[in-house]
Amino acid sequence: MLFLIGMHSALTANSDQLTQWLADADRVKSSDYTRFAALLNQVEIGSAALSPKQRQLLAFLRAWQRNYTGEFDQAIVEFKNVIDRADDEVLRTRAGAAMINAMAIARRYSEAYSYLDLLIERLPQISDTKARDQILHVAALLNNEAGQYELALEYSARLLAQAVGGRGECMARQLLVQTQYELDQLEPAGGEVTQALAVCERNDEPIFANFVRVFVARRLIDRHQYKEAASMLSAKYDEIQATRYPRLTTEVDVLLAQAFFSSGDAAQAKAYALRVVDKRVASAVTDPLVSAYKLLYQIAQQAGDERTALSYHEKYAEADRKNIDDVSARSLAYQMVRHQSIANRLQIETLNKQNQVLQLEQQLGAKAAEASRLYIALLVAGLLMVFLWALLTKRRQLHFRRLSQRDGLTGIDNRPHFLDLARRALDESRRGGRECSLVLFDLDHFKSINDRHGHAAGDHVLKQVSAVCGTYLRTNQYFGRIGGEEFALLLVDCGLDRAARFAEQLRLALVAANAASGLDGVIISASFGVASTDQSGYELRQLMAKADAALYVAKRDGRNRVVITQTDPSQARLA
Repeated sequence: MLFLIGMHSALTANSDQLTQWLADADRVKSSDYTRFAALLNQVEIGSAALSPKQRQLLAFLRAWQRNYTGEFDQAIVEFKNVIDRADDEVLRTRAGAAMINAMAIARRYSEAYSYLDLLIERLPQISDTKARDQILHVAALLNNEAGQYELALEYSARLLAQAVGGRGECMARQLLVQTQYELDQLEPAGGEVTQALAVCERNDEPIFANFVRVFVARRLIDRHQYKEAASMLSAKYDEIQATRYPRLTTEVDVLLAQAFFSSGDAAQAKAYALRVVDKRVASAVTDPLVSAYKLLYQIAQQAGDERTALSYHEKYAEADRKNIDDVSARSLAYQMVRHQSIANRLQIETLNKQNQVLQLEQQLGAKAAEASRLYIALLVAGLLMVFLWALLTKRRQLHFRRLSQRDGLTGIDNRPHFLDLARRALDESRRGGRECSLVLFDLDHFKSINDRHGHAAGDHVLKQVSAVCGTYLRTNQYFGRIGGEEFALLLVDCGLDRAARFAEQLRLALVAANAASGLDGVIISASFGVASTDQSGYELRQLMAKADAALYVAKRDGRNRVVITQTDPSQARLA
């Protein structure tokens, strides 16, 4: 009966009522999704009475709804339609900012950063507060995603300065909390967190308020305060689920899974991790999904269920590879767009100089001979500038390619490049019948080094470990950093026992490096897992799974040791 009354009300609504419903939907879209969806449905029922301007706003809100529920590609298409067809400049600008956010989530980074540059250039000409808020918010968000935290802080501060007391201040303070976390400056009980929660709750913005709690929970987990993190998120769990926003709900589920696992409650951890897996979008890989698969792998290992553990490890390895590739693509896209922007400015300057040449040629017509010489000189200068610009462009492209293959901290191969080299080397070895071995090693108690001595000390240890190992490398040996404190070596023409001796040599070298570390109280050691193609075949994923299983045994049995995998993973033995 209520539905029929609502339908009748929508069918008989006048233009003023439709305008009010659209305004209300726009206002509550991020604070009360259920009401937002109901208002849009009401407007749709009475859509025959909509004016062109109302239809354009409805199209924008429908595109926003698709982005919210995870239909990113369709949302981008609909945002572009609004930009192309809307008469209202402010609505076109808002659609552009929302489209950039959808592009970033859909991993279309080059497009996202290119559109963002265009909006930032137009920002001084935009006076509408809501549109300016959206542009500054998406600018801070994308720069955070690209690791440009100082620039993200600058945009967040600009947003905060123009939006005191309103929804914009809530967005700005949430971004400031996120950036402080990324810069390792966030205090869970600090004033920035208190202010962010207060202003977001005052403006009835549960999504932004609970993203603040997400970053607070991450910091608490970093500090081993697992019960505090779980208690804070559990208290708001129903509110978070009610938002129906997948990016938020999966973040919270995986943080609860991590907190319960670290507290020793494997059953609760497994339940929350499985919720993340159940909510995954087909073909999409997110940080929570990667973490969920890793936790499920660790839980199965802990329970002694090797078959399930291997299955989850394969899913984790595949998801982690895609996610790391995505991080590299995002960083590279940001650098390429910055580079293209510089190149465009250089090209404009070149064209301006060519115009100046033509003007000079006209002005100096009376002095033909002298003008000819000047023209030739300027033309040569112009051609030289174009040549230098092309050379600079090529050198930067090569530079960015090298950057995309190297780990920024240690200078050794990063995960995507190492995996690519390893696959090629294994394929060649398979054809030539050559045995290969894979060594995985993980620094022992590395997190405690960061916690007790700071991230600068941790970075110093990682660089020292890479340098020590680098001195032992020879031809046909590939070395890469494949995780935070995890490294891998592929040894071509090397059997299992020889690889184990090599790993033992590295283990002793790392122990000996403690004296030269220059850090009081820091003890460097590592646990090693070794697998060979004789037991595991030439498929890199299987080889890594076997080596990882041996590494797990090394860490379980006391760390600072080398363990060799066997055909049966339960028979992994000490080297």
